[in-house]
Amino acid sequence: MSDGRGGRAAFVVAAGILISRLVGLLRNTAFAYYFGAGAASDAYNAAFRIPNAVRNLLGEGTLSAAFVPVYSRFLGRDDTAGARALANAVLGLLLAAVSILTLVGIATAPWLTAALAAGFDEPTRALTTRLTRVLFPMTGVMVLSGWCLGIQNSHRRFFWSYASAALWSMAQIVLLLVGGPRAANAEQLSWWLAWATLAGSVLQVAAQLPEVFRLTGPLRPTLAVASDGVRQVLRNVVPVVTALGVVQISGMVDLQIASFLPAGAATNITYANTLALLPVSLFGVSVAAAALPEFSRDSGALALEALREKLRGGWQRILFYVIPSAVVFIVLGDYCVGVLYRAGRFGAAEQRVVHTVLAGYAVGLVSFGSVKLLGSAFYAIQDYRTPLRASVLSIVVSAVAAVGIAVPLRHSPYATAGIAVGSALGSYVNLVVLATGLRERLGALYTPAMWQGTRRILIASALAAVTGTAARLLHGYFAPSLHVRMAAFPVLGAFGVTYLVSAWWMGSAEAARWVRRPVRRRRGDGAEV
Repeated sequence: MSDGRGGRAAFVVAAGILISRLVGLLRNTAFAYYFGAGAASDAYNAAFRIPNAVRNLLGEGTLSAAFVPVYSRFLGRDDTAGARALANAVLGLLLAAVSILTLVGIATAPWLTAALAAGFDEPTRALTTRLTRVLFPMTGVMVLSGWCLGIQNSHRRFFWSYASAALWSMAQIVLLLVGGPRAANAEQLSWWLAWATLAGSVLQVAAQLPEVFRLTGPLRPTLAVASDGVRQVLRNVVPVVTALGVVQISGMVDLQIASFLPAGAATNITYANTLALLPVSLFGVSVAAAALPEFSRDSGALALEALREKLRGGWQRILFYVIPSAVVFIVLGDYCVGVLYRAGRFGAAEQRVVHTVLAGYAVGLVSFGSVKLLGSAFYAIQDYRTPLRASVLSIVVSAVAAVGIAVPLRHSPYATAGIAVGSALGSYVNLVVLATGLRERLGALYTPAMWQGTRRILIASALAAVTGTAARLLHGYFAPSLHVRMAAFPVLGAFGVTYLVSAWWMGSAEAARWVRRPVRRRRGDGAEV
């Protein structure tokens, strides 16, 4: 994979993710307007998390790690028939697995709710159970969406595979805008929203299937385990699902802790986590998703030095975006939260609490973004044990830290931030294990040149924080009554412009692309200026 191709592919992935995430943020804005943070919103978020865990186990993450490398190798040697047979066999096995799991999930919803949200009162648990039964069929639909994404990415079709998720969010937005004013209470609205969430998942898959048909031909799901490549995919699935299962356990532990905290804790985690993961998705996931198929196609002949350089370039690109994102979430995160959520039932108190949780997640933003890329390198070289070991250690640290911080503060609305800090600390353990493993295989990854680039990023972020803080003080002094949505744009804009210009002035190549791009467009000749 040339640097140009990798950069273009990462940009296309980021564009698709940006569209889906922006619409997702609008969904969360509408959700916050009509629900705020209370028992009904906690029930919906808990009910969504339970089947979503199964989706994550068998969906995009597993297929990207276990299926895409094998399928991409078939494509790399122009074995179209073998690739089609593998795709159909994996699809059939996935549909069989999720059908069984969905039926089991619907039948055991009361016990799942009792086990994973034990701190909820009886009415909230009953509502969570009802919503879980509606949402569980979404599992199978979204696993099919993950299969579609794997097919498209392997064929280097990146944009629509990620952008189609916007349809899932749009179905919920329409329901909230239409049903929000008409619902008798938040409980009824949560029931309607669950059905809209399920319908949105169907829309997302339906939007992807036409392109998948063009790439693979008609779908004929089979259970042909003996097909070439299927056994290798199944061997890959076991450690990947185990690793992802550990991650899902972490999410369930977070939910369990949140259920014992003040009402709204589970919802506040969702609000903050969605915002915190935006830069991770745009830059960490996009770079990793674009790299994995190319690594997998070329891994047999790719020199270690070439792989090392691609990892270094991707890592530096990720750091350029996630470090200032972490700084802005910590220093000016209340503005970020206010722009998205401050309306309706989501007031100033909720804004302060979610900012605290967001700042906790921001501590781990560098590691959250970096592990995506480093993990993709392990998957490309068929090493699944190291990511599993990293995940296990990470979750243990995360759970212990979350309990140690949140439980002693359980009567405070800010206790939820302890869960976020625990996740951040655990993620750094994950990063250290992955980086150490790659260093043993490939040699030093983080070079003096990378440190110089990181130092520029840190200095530019610090200067931007100073400018942003000054803009905040001016807002407080001259226009304290100005709504946060109006004040946020000059404050956050001052941060962003200062960061970009400072990094460019210090010689950042990534910043130069942004600064020079408008100039090249005006000239229209593509010349560097």
